[in-house]
Amino acid sequence: MHRSWVVGVCWRCEQAEVSVMWLGPIHTDYDGAAPFYVCEPCIRRLEQMTRAYQDARPDA
Repeated sequence: MHRSWVVGVCWRCEQAEVSVMWLGPIHTDYDGAAPFYVCEPCIRRLEQMTRAYQDARPDA
């Protein structure tokens, strides 16, 4: 899947004026949805967390 980088605010670490990538919408119970943009270091951290989660699953 091809995704484009844009300059904006990372919604994970709140760093401003950095290259961020849209990962999808965030939904809340009360205010609807917003776009979830994340910088490269935060994407790498999310990938590490996802791998750790997958490795810890009993059915993995």
